[in-house]
Amino acid sequence: MKKPIRNIGIVAHVDAGKTTLTEQMLFASGALRKAGSVDKGTSVTDSLSVERERGISVRLATTSFTWKKIHINLIDTPGHVDFCAEVERSLRALDSVILVVSAVEGVQGHTITLFKALQSLNIPTLIFINKMDRLGANVAKVMREFHHELGANCLLLQNPLLKPCSDTDSDGASTITLGSGWSENNYLQFGTDPLIEGICETLVEHDDGLLQRYLDGETLNFSELNSVLAKSTAECRLV
Repeated sequence: MKKPIRNIGIVAHVDAGKTTLTEQMLFASGALRKAGSVDKGTSVTDSLSVERERGISVRLATTSFTWKKIHINLIDTPGHVDFCAEVERSLRALDSVILVVSAVEGVQGHTITLFKALQSLNIPTLIFINKMDRLGANVAKVMREFHHELGANCLLLQNPLLKPCSDTDSDGASTITLGSGWSENNYLQFGTDPLIEGICETLVEHDDGLLQRYLDGETLNFSELNSVLAKSTAECRLV
């Protein structure tokens, strides 16, 4: 029996961290024993000498890995606007796209161009907010830009919470996610976190049956909401 295949593209404004994200995905899946570095010129997808020297991608590169019994073909695209033709010729082959945005610089000119192209082609999109460890990172600001600059119906699924690890360590990060507020029997424990309740309120708006149950005060099941999330994202109604 053949494994299901997905073609996923990674796009972004230059220097948002696409190639680094690609390396980490390959490493997490076990396709690489050690993640490469853009700065050191050791990343898998930057194979040209000019890419390794300048630390930028100038042509699209493909790689693949297996995740949860799904074969994923991953396309790392150039971020510089001068090479946008490379991005355009890859879009129609993709099942979905990861749009990488820096938490510091936020939505930039080429980000808007890319997002409009994804919308016009009805390509399901996941936005990955990168560089959270840098000074000036501001998720709330980036989310406002998504809504104002892109007009995107974006749903924040992870909320980073910085907290000190110890008296001597620097700050560490934990996250509140959709899966954080659920009891052992797979039902939502309301009042656990405002983000989780906000996610639920947004998702039920995309399913009349769940919306009615929510208004009636019924307890909602995680798997039901997760299915609505997947369906709405696949239909490009949510990002």
